[in-house]
Amino acid sequence: MPFPPAFLDELNSRNPIEDVVGQYVTLTQKSGSLWGLCPFHGEKTPSFHVVPERQIYHCFGCGKGGGVISFIMEIENLPYIEAVRFLA
Repeated sequence: MPFPPAFLDELNSRNPIEDVVGQYVTLTQKSGSLWGLCPFHGEKTPSFHVVPERQIYHCFGCGKGGGVISFIMEIENLPYIEAVRFLA
C-alpha cells in the first residue's frame, strides 16, 4: 500500500527530523548541524549527525542514516507502514 507523495511530504514537514530525533537523543549544535551519541550503538564520543536543512541523519560510527521515517522504523523497531502511522 504505497502512500501518495503529497501525504509523505506533509508528514515530513510536520515532523522535523531534529524534533523527532531530539526526543530520543540529546543533540548539540556544532558547525551548522546537530550532533549526539548514536542511539543504535554504544559510544562515548558523538558520531550521530543530524542535518535539519536536508532532513536527514547519519551515524559515522555504525553507518545508519536516512530520514525521519527510517529513524522511527529503526528506533521503534517498526515496519514502514507502522512508522508512517506512528508519525501521522
